[in-house]
Amino acid sequence: MKLTIRKKILLCALVPVCLLGITVFVIANTFVKNSIIEQVESSLKGTAVATLAAYDQNSGSYMEATNGDIWKGSYNISQSENLVDTIKAEAGMDVTFFYGEKRIMTSAVDANGDRILGSSAGNTVISKVLKGGEEFFSDNISIDGTIFYGYYVPVYQKGDTSAPIGMVFAGINKEETLAGVMRIIYSIIAIVIIVMVFCAVVVSLIANSMSKALKKSIENVQQVSAGNLELKFDKSLMKREDEVGDLTRAIRNLQKELKKIIGGISESTSMLITASDLLEHTSHETYQNINNVKTAVGNITTGANSQAKDARDASDNVNHMGNLIIETRQEADQLNDRADTMRTSSDRASDTIEELKNISVEVKKAVAMIADQTKQTNESAKQIKDASALISEIADETNLLALNASIEAARAGDAGRGFAVVAQQIQNLAEQSNTTSGSIDDIVNTLMKNSELVVDTMAHVQEIIERQGEHITSTEQTVGEVMDEIKSSIEGIKSIESKTKELETARNEIVGIISTLSDIAEANVTDTTQTSGVITEVADSFESVKQSAENLRKTADLLAENIGSFHLVKD
Repeated sequence: MKLTIRKKILLCALVPVCLLGITVFVIANTFVKNSIIEQVESSLKGTAVATLAAYDQNSGSYMEATNGDIWKGSYNISQSENLVDTIKAEAGMDVTFFYGEKRIMTSAVDANGDRILGSSAGNTVISKVLKGGEEFFSDNISIDGTIFYGYYVPVYQKGDTSAPIGMVFAGINKEETLAGVMRIIYSIIAIVIIVMVFCAVVVSLIANSMSKALKKSIENVQQVSAGNLELKFDKSLMKREDEVGDLTRAIRNLQKELKKIIGGISESTSMLITASDLLEHTSHETYQNINNVKTAVGNITTGANSQAKDARDASDNVNHMGNLIIETRQEADQLNDRADTMRTSSDRASDTIEELKNISVEVKKAVAMIADQTKQTNESAKQIKDASALISEIADETNLLALNASIEAARAGDAGRGFAVVAQQIQNLAEQSNTTSGSIDDIVNTLMKNSELVVDTMAHVQEIIERQGEHITSTEQTVGEVMDEIKSSIEGIKSIESKTKELETARNEIVGIISTLSDIAEANVTDTTQTSGVITEVADSFESVKQSAENLRKTADLLAENIGSFHLVKD
């Protein structure tokens, strides 16, 4: 069985009252009863002593007349009805005068109204009083079938206390006395019961009042714990000056403090949700931009590889052209030695020049292609630089947002400690992104410088190729003149020899330029590969930033959902 507070209060109040009632009943039935009996004994003794004194006040000795009457001097005790009746009327007790063991005078009467005279006392009384000379009290004295409380006082002759000559008895009806005693006890018990009932009623009313107040307070606590922070409290409970009132006021103060705390957390949560939304949006955009930069760097890498391949092809073509020039020079030397083979050599020279012309066209195309690739590389490098600047700006904004999130998490106290850790991680990632962006700027600047050098070199190469074309054209005209004018073959051969020397010089210059261009292209490949690796690392880092932003948003939503269980009225 569940003991409610009301039952406990009733038990705490009624158990002591019941124990008190039982104690009073025991005391009334024992101590009070014994006390009343002792009072009866004292009253009987007093009456017996007073009766003896009434007889002893007569002068003379106790003696028995010849007719059997007992005298005390001149006073006839056997005829002292008025004395015993008066004592009975005033004291409410029967008195008897014994001479020896025989009743001489008594106020006790039988059922017919006759005085009970001539009967003897009991053996115990005779032994105690007449033989022992003691006063004697008994609660079981039988007179004509009626039980009395009785007190015996021995009677002595004046001046002789050696042996009693009789005794005086004072008695009261035991049944009537006990009835009176029980009436007193029952009255006490009735009063105790009335007091117990009254106490039970009062305690029940108080317990009901306290129980109702406590139930109301418990309901208030339950509603506040359920999130109802706009609960209206009973004014009567608030005005109480007892512990229930203190409890109600404490609950009200708790409600106010919770309302203040939850309100602050709610505002911080709204700001945190806004910041996490912005951070998530920014991280998505940054991640997308980094992917675009990654794609652009990939294109640059592809272009750089193609540029290096074209440079290698141009170098091969130039080497081949140099070999042809060397052969042409050798043929010119042979023409000097063998003029008769001039025509044949001229034909071969014409073919060689034609081939040189074609090769020059191919070299011109290759150089133009390299120039276009270099310009494309330069444009891609500019795009990387712009994207890197955008990454740096986004990293700065992310760092600022992470700082704001840390401040808001600090305001949230223990509930925002997890947000502070996430915000710190985001801030670290933003700083890493900023550092990486600086590295990208350095690489891109180096790439742009190399690209500008390549562009200048390509312009120089184009000038040389134009000059080479002019020389080839001139050689072609010279060969024609040799074929047309055999006479001037020697001069033509010398001119061819001179031109071939110039071609050799130009070839050497082209070989050096192409070699430089190839080195630049290889460096471009290395730089773009490094840039691609850095961009990949940045992308991976921002993948973590994006994931952290999503986790922060989920945490903020969970916090908002938990706070939503509290009912707050917005002003």
